[in-house]
Amino acid sequence: MIEETLRKLSDMKLFAMADKLREFKQNNQSGQLDSTEQLVFMVDAEYDRRKNNRIKRLLRKAKIKLTMACVEDIDYSPARNLKKDALTDLLLCNYIEHHHNVLISGATGTGKTYIACALANLACRHGYSALYYRASKFVEFMESEKAIGNYLKTLEKFAKVKLLVLDDIGPDVMNKQQRNIFLDIVEERYLLTSTIITSQLPLDQWYGVFDEPTIADAVCDRLFHNAYKILLKGDSMRKNDSRPVKT
Repeated sequence: MIEETLRKLSDMKLFAMADKLREFKQNNQSGQLDSTEQLVFMVDAEYDRRKNNRIKRLLRKAKIKLTMACVEDIDYSPARNLKKDALTDLLLCNYIEHHHNVLISGATGTGKTYIACALANLACRHGYSALYYRASKFVEFMESEKAIGNYLKTLEKFAKVKLLVLDDIGPDVMNKQQRNIFLDIVEERYLLTSTIITSQLPLDQWYGVFDEPTIADAVCDRLFHNAYKILLKGDSMRKNDSRPVKT
């Protein structure tokens, strides 16, 4: 009877439940647990397997630059102008639920990319889709998609990602096509999903990246609205850190 049940579980792709049932059989535990307890253990095993597999898929698709970055390792030293209490909504992923953005500015080496990647990692662990792009590479990719006629389809795909990380905008000024692409993605995601953007430039200088006042106002107004702003300070962390670079 158990062998037939195992076969059915495998046919239904309930592999973790099948493994747990085999474990009960091999360890002679079935007699120590009533049927309800056995079912609970089997369902928990299947649930955990599927949840872990989903997280692995999300992390793989996110293409996070710093794969080992995690919020548990963020340095909250006062010199960085970074307080853990001020990041509560970010550490709980509430900002994604509310479709808010995160804007991170700071000099080279102050940890902008690390924090962005750590938040993307956390989003995946909470079951949200995420995607990392260096801002310049993102614009180049969208320009190539426009050239081959895939632009609208690709734009729609990016609009559905729960958390999009665009790392290091500026200081180079965007040309007309680039700023229109940036406006399109910001407009498509506005109030529907969350975007993290990092830059070496202070927030009040982001307008200059888009060069054209009307587009600059349209982009920055949507990005800054209901956004969490992280203004990193201090010396480059690379000077005193032999671990992987956190830009």
